[in-house]
Parts: sequence; structure tokens; C-alpha cells
Amino acid sequence: MKRKRLLLVVLGAGAVVAVGLSRKANADRERSLSVANYTPATEDSLGLVEVESEDVDDDGNLVIDDLAVALDDDGTIVATDETIAVITPDGDTVIDERLSVIGTDGKLHSIGEGISVTEADDEPS
Repeated sequence: MKRKRLLLVVLGAGAVVAVGLSRKANADRERSLSVANYTPATEDSLGLVEVESEDVDDDGNLVIDDLAVALDDDGTIVATDETIAVITPDGDTVIDERLSVIGTDGKLHSIGEGISVTEADDEPS
């Protein structure tokens, strides 16, 4: 499965640009990228940027990537919460959520991950 890579560029003063990158451009596949939510940071609270992207992989699976980024008032990323959902043509779903925070070394470190798998019923109920 080819996943879209997502690049967030923090321009300072609360300006954030989200750019979707893909390894291989395919005109016949649908893609979308949107900034779903943006809340600027203040001295007393963190800012939040949420970016959602959707793509269909080579196997026909719908892949949805929802990335939420917490920023301090200087525009520094302090935490991320990324949820990737894969929905197969048969209706099976896999949801992977990863939470990362900035460490004392200035790098993001994963502190939690949850994966859930739901299989579609074979018989309608």
C-alpha cells in the first residue's frame, strides 16, 4: 500500500501550511487533502491544526489519514495525534492511532499506539 506523506510547514505567527506529497502521481485515483481545523495558540493555550487526507490504494482500499498537531505560541510542534483508517472494499476496517509528544531532546517520541480491526459481517443481519 502506498501512503501519502504529509508535510506541515510552520511559518510562524500561527501560519501553518499543509502540503500533501505522494510518491507516484496517478490521475485516475481520487485524492483529497484539507485543513479540517485550525485554532491559533495563545500564551495560555496550545494551538491546534488538524489535517485530513483521503486516498484509494492499488488494492481499492480507502485510506483516511487524520493528523492533529498541537503547537505552542512560538509555532513549535509539541504533540501529534495521527489516526490512519483503512477500509477495504469488503467493509473490513483497520484503525491505527499513534500519539507522540516532544521530548527533552526536541524530537517527537511515540507514547502510545492503539490498533483496532473490525471485520464486516459475512451475512447481513
